[in-house]
Amino acid sequence: MLRTLFSGARDAVARVLIPDAASTLKRAWSLRLIELAMLADIILNVVPVVSDYLPWWLTLALLVGAYVARLLIQNKEAPVADK
Repeated sequence: MLRTLFSGARDAVARVLIPDAASTLKRAWSLRLIELAMLADIILNVVPVVSDYLPWWLTLALLVGAYVARLLIQNKEAPVADK
């Protein structure tokens, strides 16, 4: 029931704030990379055994990738606001 409630609320907010939320989420690579960086940082800090397998610079590389995706890739695909 809670999942349905949150799903409905998320859809309502998405319709009001972002008219075409589905296509926006498909192209939101910077958000995905930031989430991966957060997950990598949490894993590296919470599970010390994993730090032997994951490099320390993984979080930085993902954040740089998010920066590049936001500035270079998403700006080319940005739709015109008045259409």
